Amino acid sequence: MLERQDMGDEVNPVPSAAQASWTRRAAQWSLVAMFFAFPISVALANVTMALAVLLWFVSMRWADWKPFFAQAWRNPVAKPAVLLALLVVVATFWSPATGPEIVGYFKKYSKFLFLPVFMALLVQGEVRQRCWQAFGVAMLITLVSTWLNVWIDLPWSQTRNQGFGVDHTVFKDHIAQGIMMSLFVCLTAMWAIKAESRGRALLWWFVCAMSAMSILVLSQGRTGYLGVFFAALVFALSALGGRIKAAMCAVTVAAMLVVVVYAVSPQFQERTNLALREAHSSSLNAVTSIGARIETWRFMTSSSTKMTFLGAGTGSYPVFARSYFKDPAFCAVVCPHPHNQFLLFYFELGLLGLALFFWYIFAIARRAFEVTPVHRGLMLGFVTIMVVSNMTHSSFWLSTESHYFVIMTALMMASASRAAGQPIAPRSKPVPD
Repeated sequence: MLERQDMGDEVNPVPSAAQASWTRRAAQWSLVAMFFAFPISVALANVTMALAVLLWFVSMRWADWKPFFAQAWRNPVAKPAVLLALLVVVATFWSPATGPEIVGYFKKYSKFLFLPVFMALLVQGEVRQRCWQAFGVAMLITLVSTWLNVWIDLPWSQTRNQGFGVDHTVFKDHIAQGIMMSLFVCLTAMWAIKAESRGRALLWWFVCAMSAMSILVLSQGRTGYLGVFFAALVFALSALGGRIKAAMCAVTVAAMLVVVVYAVSPQFQERTNLALREAHSSSLNAVTSIGARIETWRFMTSSSTKMTFLGAGTGSYPVFARSYFKDPAFCAVVCPHPHNQFLLFYFELGLLGLALFFWYIFAIARRAFEVTPVHRGLMLGFVTIMVVSNMTHSSFWLSTESHYFVIMTALMMASASRAAGQPIAPRSKPVPD
């Protein structure tokens, strides 16, 4: 059985009539299904998400709305999430984008509005536990399939190339799988630390190691390389509780592991060297992964939006990008999105949008310091992955990655909070199964 994951005492208040109804329970089970679905299938994740929200809405009585809004607004991450979604709507008034393009943006960022709903469904400790377990099962399936794909041609795998030295992404794409597996590395490390028996601890450390190696050896996703390295390092430093000598030891070990992986992993070595070559030779004449990002960043940072505080408007980036990048092959890579969520928010929503995004990230990081060191490591590891991913990709603009970051934010924050929205007294020992 997967370990019970929570960041404090379970709170199981006496349910109201609406919470006890079958629609509320169905909504909670739909949410559990969504945590299993999103690492594997976008379509299934969308269906289960819509079902969870719809069933939650049906379960709400008139008397439930006022406490729901009050409780949601007390959560520190709900405010920036809702305000950011509202700014996306308001910024359409000065956007040069077409109606269909703007509607597409609404679909992408609407999940920010669902964040308070997800957290309301995650009030009960049992539901949170099932969601962590569902995510863990999905990632275990992904991990086992990734390693089996080295020797067996799996019919459900995205890649069909056996052997070492090639990419073995199973579901989604290598970037999405890499950042989700990076969090799974931190999660299994936490389960190993909290395990009540040595055998179970060894099992989770083994899964943790195999998860990290699946990123560094069996994937071509450089975002995953950065994510797992910095997330694992932050997790280790946080779990050590601020001990200087132990922290220096963790940094040294991490540096040594990078050198070892570079020496023994042809995939890691090739992709790292290629990134350096592409960065050095970036231009508008050749389409490369790193080069395209650099040229996009140059375009966005040098372009004047005339409205620095509020940006050029929702959906404006593709409009301006198409007029700047004339080469069709280059535009096909960089015109849909700039591969940097920070710059995308700044360009389209201005300093206000960028500030709200920083507030969103800061709210998660701040809450991490109200829980135990090992749980703090998990939350800060998640924040680290979020920063790394959004610096190299437009993660909240892309379906799979926005699913991941929004609903995992809900689970992280709900696991670190009481149902009433107050900080919790963390447990000193693992929660039993």
